[in-house]
Amino acid sequence: MSEDFNKLRLMTRKLVKTEFRKPWQFRVEIEGAPADFDLFVKDISFGPTQVENEAEKVGASTITWPTGLSPVKLSMTMRDHQDLRVSKWFDSWSGKVVNSDGTVNLPYGTNGYVKKGKLYALKDDLSETVEDTWEIYPDQRGDVSMSRDGDGFLEFPCTFQQFRTNDTP
Repeated sequence: MSEDFNKLRLMTRKLVKTEFRKPWQFRVEIEGAPADFDLFVKDISFGPTQVENEAEKVGASTITWPTGLSPVKLSMTMRDHQDLRVSKWFDSWSGKVVNSDGTVNLPYGTNGYVKKGKLYALKDDLSETVEDTWEIYPDQRGDVSMSRDGDGFLEFPCTFQQFRTNDTP
């Protein structure tokens, strides 16, 4: 019994001293975004890696073979300023992807729609490190919900598509 207690005590001590990362310790930066863009990012979610695969029947079993990596999507819940700077920026950027006549623009160049995005990890000592970088373009500005009995801020989801895998911008 004393051995179990000692293991529990050591585990508890280890847990107390472990510096777990807090969910708010991040900063997002996207090329061309408003200077105060990060103030309006409430949260971000993304799958850092997605491996594509194909299934092959082998007798009564199935084997899946990896075939490559897939670009991932980034989703952010955004708040907006009263002047709608985030919505206008996102919509303006979206307009650079597809033209009104249905043609798609080039991803790079002066009128290109692919931009660099970075995710920074914030440390307790006030330093930050780049955790992820992507080449992304706007995918969707989601539904805006408004309510008279809400006491928070106006929020809406924004989705960005990674342009290609193995980003090293």
